[in-house]
Amino acid sequence: MAESKLQSLVEIFNQKFFRIPDYQRGYSWEEEQLDDFWVDLENLKPNKFHYTGLLTVESIEKKNIERLEKWHDDLWMFDKGLKAYYIIDGQQRLTTIIILLKVIIDKFDESEGINFEPRNTWITRFLYQQYGQYKSYVFGYEKDNPSDEFFKTKILNQVSLSSAHVPEQTLYTMNLKYAKEYFEKKVKKLKKQELENVFKKVVNFLKFNFYEIDNDLDVFVTFETLNNRGKILSKLELLKNRLIYLTTILPNNESDKNRLRNDINSAWKTIYEYLGKNKDNPLNDDEFLLNHWIMSFKYDRSESEVYAKFLLKEYFTVNNISVQSPRNENDFDPIVELFEFELDKIDFDVIKTYTESISKSVMKWFYIHNPAYSKFNDDVKEYLEKLNRLSFGAFRPIIMCAMFKEVDEEKLLRLLKNAERFNFLVFRLSKRPSNTQSSNLYRTANDFYSDDLSIDKVNKNIEELIDGDDEYDGWFDIEGFKNQINDLYKKGEGFYSWSGLNYFLYEYELFLMSKARGNAKVKWEDINHESIEHVYPQEAYKDCWKKSFNGFSSKERGLLLNSLGNFLLLSQSKNSEFQNECFEFKKEHEDKKGNQVGYFNGSYSEIDVTKYNDWTPNLILKRGIKMLDFVEERWDIEIGNDKDKAELLLLEFIK
Repeated sequence: MAESKLQSLVEIFNQKFFRIPDYQRGYSWEEEQLDDFWVDLENLKPNKFHYTGLLTVESIEKKNIERLEKWHDDLWMFDKGLKAYYIIDGQQRLTTIIILLKVIIDKFDESEGINFEPRNTWITRFLYQQYGQYKSYVFGYEKDNPSDEFFKTKILNQVSLSSAHVPEQTLYTMNLKYAKEYFEKKVKKLKKQELENVFKKVVNFLKFNFYEIDNDLDVFVTFETLNNRGKILSKLELLKNRLIYLTTILPNNESDKNRLRNDINSAWKTIYEYLGKNKDNPLNDDEFLLNHWIMSFKYDRSESEVYAKFLLKEYFTVNNISVQSPRNENDFDPIVELFEFELDKIDFDVIKTYTESISKSVMKWFYIHNPAYSKFNDDVKEYLEKLNRLSFGAFRPIIMCAMFKEVDEEKLLRLLKNAERFNFLVFRLSKRPSNTQSSNLYRTANDFYSDDLSIDKVNKNIEELIDGDDEYDGWFDIEGFKNQINDLYKKGEGFYSWSGLNYFLYEYELFLMSKARGNAKVKWEDINHESIEHVYPQEAYKDCWKKSFNGFSSKERGLLLNSLGNFLLLSQSKNSEFQNECFEFKKEHEDKKGNQVGYFNGSYSEIDVTKYNDWTPNLILKRGIKMLDFVEERWDIEIGNDKDKAELLLLEFIK
């Protein structure tokens, strides 16, 4: 080990420059970590030191990198006498600090000094240095890292001649942008003296334990095992580091290993680009890794996070590396081949194939959750949207595999329809446990990925799971739906607390919209319990309601109140003062501003009920049966005749 001692930022950045290596994750701090950092600064009393944590680095020797193209622009810094380091641990805090210093420095003019030094002195020490046509950054990412160009151009506001296009957006670059905006808001109202005090705290009184390691093997191990105050490493981030580490001990030649390392970096660049592609809906990296593992390997649910244990502790390990050199096809030895297959050894081709698979899969994963970005036909997009509303359940690995294999869109659509039908009928209607047949579906995904099943067989298997076959009953059970509704009424709210109500009413709205050939009046993301109205109100104290409903008992009125046919999906939440009004008033009335409002100009569901002159118990039953008719047609099931449907609705007392 080299040196280990407490140093301030001024000392750390004395004749040194730093790079974040390719196996490191990008910038992951979000508002919570930034708040903690800012509170530490605010609470730091003048001239008092604050221990900021461990900063672990690895020295970079010029002789080891001078032939690498990505280092050419920085070689002059070595000749100038600066020492270069890779940051192994502490990059999140250091990145945060550099962003803050940049924001503060920008608040001062070139002629102004900061903390007894000219402004340019601090730029040279912490941000970048220039000599003739060369400009090198004191702190930053290795070149070709997707965060590199973004950090230079969007954080440091520098022109990068090597960037021929707009820096790519990833989850990490989004975090960099947010951090800069965060600090710009924090310092916006600070006076120059207050800014200088913050600057002084950061550069002089934050103390790091500067720790230099000199063992190449320790670098990767250290990265995986070190803990810091920031966000812990995700499994996907650890896996990238592990794969790059394994490339260093493969028996292949250096050229092949460097090419594979570049492939891994390129794959993870793509992964984080697509995970963060939709800024309003960033995708969880470990959730993606889990589903790719289910698709790629044999599913096992024996313990929590078994996918991470398999990938990091059993499969992609040093002990599992094939130490034999690549052989010529003519050197085939059946005994050796059998031995290697049984041990499932990892070699160059295995890592390369896995890297290509996960890189391609993330694009499909993105389109699953963001259908509008895809080039699929409208029917496929529509059913992907439905599954996003309803839930994918255990179908995401199968769907990702179908997209990965680029199956015919007609067969893909059949798969999506089967998935939607399974999830609605088995979980929303039959009320089966949420893990019903999940292991079966996960194994199906892996068999499909391994070419042991065709897409046609996959679809047939799912259909049989729902409806059964000659030997077995399916998992859809109408009796389960009846029992569920009975239980919900015992709790008091009937269909109002049915987990499938929002999805069903929205699907019914889409059905009425298609009949009217109109445009959407309701957005799924705007639906909540306030969007669902009891036409016959909860407080039916007005005479107009007593006239039709007083002939029924309190229990029967409760059944009518929370019956399916009494619920209406609104285009927008109505004023609460109208909720207990008479039906005629709800259909159309004049508001306080003189506007005509009501059901008549609302959603298609609202318009549909305006054809009735009055709202009665018989109409609630009639509409409920009509809605169950829609369930039969839409999800291809049989509930029974009108009497059976009245019993399911618990309204058989209505003649």
